[in-house]
This record gives sequence, structure tokens and C-alpha cells, in this order.
Amino acid sequence: MHLSTQEIPVNSLQIGMYVSRLDVPWVQTPFPIQGFHISKQEELDQLALYCTKVYIDRFLSKIDVKSSLSLTPKKPSDIDLYDAKTKRLMNEKARFKPAVENYITSSKLRKEVNKASHLYNQVSGRMSVIFKDMMQNGYINVSEIRSASTEMVRSVLRNPDALAWLCRINDDNQALHEQAVRSAIWGIIFARHLGLSKHDLRDIGTALLLSAIGKCKLPKELLYGTLTAEENTLYQGHLALTLEETEKIFSSSHQVNYILSSYCERNNGSGYPKKLIGNRIPFLARVAGMAHYYEELINPLPGTEALTPVEAISNLYNERGNLFQNELVESFIQAIGIYPTGSLVKLTNNSIGVVMEQPQNSRLRPKVVIVKDGMNVKLDKPQVVKLSDNPIDRFGMPLQIEKSLRSTSLEINSQELHEKLFVKNNWFSFLQA
Repeated sequence: MHLSTQEIPVNSLQIGMYVSRLDVPWVQTPFPIQGFHISKQEELDQLALYCTKVYIDRFLSKIDVKSSLSLTPKKPSDIDLYDAKTKRLMNEKARFKPAVENYITSSKLRKEVNKASHLYNQVSGRMSVIFKDMMQNGYINVSEIRSASTEMVRSVLRNPDALAWLCRINDDNQALHEQAVRSAIWGIIFARHLGLSKHDLRDIGTALLLSAIGKCKLPKELLYGTLTAEENTLYQGHLALTLEETEKIFSSSHQVNYILSSYCERNNGSGYPKKLIGNRIPFLARVAGMAHYYEELINPLPGTEALTPVEAISNLYNERGNLFQNELVESFIQAIGIYPTGSLVKLTNNSIGVVMEQPQNSRLRPKVVIVKDGMNVKLDKPQVVKLSDNPIDRFGMPLQIEKSLRSTSLEINSQELHEKLFVKNNWFSFLQA
């Protein structure tokens, strides 16, 4: 190790330090391989996603590394706040349901998106009607919901990127039924990655489609903005209201109700209604719970600021071992990707693009459609770049994703972009390749 280089855990990094080396290969990360100064909190969060420790060059750093580290108080770990029994249960290795399938992508993205677009609109329409019936007549057409879940499972099995793309272009709709549809899609994608049976995928999808039923009965003020402790307790009552309805349809021991009864539980016992800990939470409920949590981060209640997908993944990563088990968080990140399909990203050459596809063996280097060049000029004909091919910019430097952007950063309607990419045949016919 060079004399001016110091190994530092990622949780001790500070803005102004110069990162000269990582504990993982540079090519597996979005960081410039020549090293870089940490200039903002987002970079600290991203480093925590990829690394356990990094190597700081004290000479190139803009702050006094030694003094900064000595003055930084050590933060107590959240786990130190729990009693011995809770710690033991939280620290248990996550028990996974055995994988029974090895699903292979069998449909090209363009073809599947065209099928999935009709399906997404159809499911969203069905759910809108079902939720209205629930509010007006107290009636749930469960056969419609199970059918919707089955069709989404079939699409995700063929190509998970298609419905993931549609989730992202429809993420500005905060209606309860839309959030339920998106949660179900994330849950099915996660379950597919875990190799669970088609029956389990369908039940996870069905449970998440039903998960918002009880919220229809809540006062509207509980579905907006940040809640007080008292309001949050009232909000949690949605789960009992949901189960009150679903137990009219399924037996209390049915797997869908089993998932619904526990998907709001958390690894550290802070969830509800029973404050279950670790592996005492049913496995499929843990899968559904993480998908639902992720959707709430990127599409929260009205009045609450949404996170970008990267920020949401960073949040999940920081909660590993606390709200969610380590192994489950890692599997979820592998399933959804650091840059989920449909994410708006800035590349290292300052161009702006949208993530189109994530190769299974190269999740950090997805296929990106460049819609603005490095001068922030909208391209007449957007350009597809496969980062897995290790392209370089005009200066000969590796072209990589620099950061995720909020969807409002792109001055183009997401539906308009979807039509240009997938509907108008005179555009992007080469995407079929």
C-alpha cells in the first residue's frame, strides 16, 4: 500500500476524501477507475452499496483525513438498542424457501413490452373498478384479481424488464390501485429471481394487489404526507380492515391471507401487527414486504418526496440486518438491479439516458437509451448504448452510469418516450435486435 494511502470503512468516509482504490473491481461499480474526490452525500451512499471499505489517498484528499477520523464520533449500531433475544433472532441467517425453478428470459423486450402494455392497462383498469366496488358495495371480485396476477406472472416469466419498464413510466400515479399493481409487479419479479414456484408467484401477486383494500376504508387524511405517531397507529389499522375483507373470500389459513397477515412485519420487530422478528415472519410475507416497502419509497403517499430507484436501493441496503435480513436485501438488489429498468440516469460523459434492459450477468452495465447528449441537447434520434460492451467516450474513458436522476429531470413525457421507443415503428426498429 502506498504511504499516503489509508484503508477506511465506508461508514467513516467523508466529503472531501479522495478514493484511490476499492475493495471490489472498479468495473463492477459506476465510479471512475482513475479515482475521485467524494463531493456529495449521494456518492457516500453509492459507495456503501458497493463496498465495505475503500482506500483513501491522504495527500490528494481535500481534508485532513487523520484529524477528521479522530474527531468523528463512532455511531452506535442500531442493533445495540435491542435486547439479547431480539439481537439473536435478528442475526439469524435468513431462511429461504427452496428454489424450484430456474426461469429463463424467453421473450425479447420490444415484443414483451407490446404485450405487457395492454396487460398493464387492463390490470390497472380492473383494479380501479374493483377498488370502487369495494368502497361502494363492499364487494371484491377475487377471480378478477387472481386472473390479473396470473397474467402478470406469465409476462414476468417471459421477460421481467417489460413490466418493470411500465412500472417506471406509470410511476406518477399515486392512486391506491396503481400502487398495488406496481407492488405486485416488484413482488413477482423478486419471487421469480428466487426461483419460487409459479403458484407462489401468483399468490404473492394476488396478496399485493389486495394489500391496499383496507386503505380504502381509512380517512383520507391518513393517506397524505407525514403522519404523527397517533395517526400512524390509525393507519396501521388498514391491515386488519384488509384481512376482514379477504377472510370472507379465503380461509384464514390460505397462503394469500398468510402473506397479507405478515407482510408489514419487519426483521427487528418494529413492524405490525404482531411485531414478529427475523425468520418468525413467513418467508413469502418477507418477500412481499420488501417489494411493498420498495414501492412506497419510490412512490410514497401524496405529500411525501419520492426517492430515485438508486436512493431506494441505498435505503434498503442501509436497513439490511435491521428492517430486513441481510441475505434477503442482497437478493432483492440482484433481482431489481441498482438501476431498475425505466430509471433515468446520467452517464459519465454528461449525457442523459433511460435504462432499457439489465443483462442477467451484467446488472451494473445495462442497456441505456441516450435521449440527451453531453450538452443537454435532446437527440432527434435517441441512441442505444450497451454498457456491457464497455464503450468509451470521446476522450477514450470508460462510459459508465454516474448517477440516477429523478424523472422530472427529463423534459419529455414518459408516455411519449414509450411510444417513440416501442410504438412507432419508424423509430427504434433496431431495438428488435
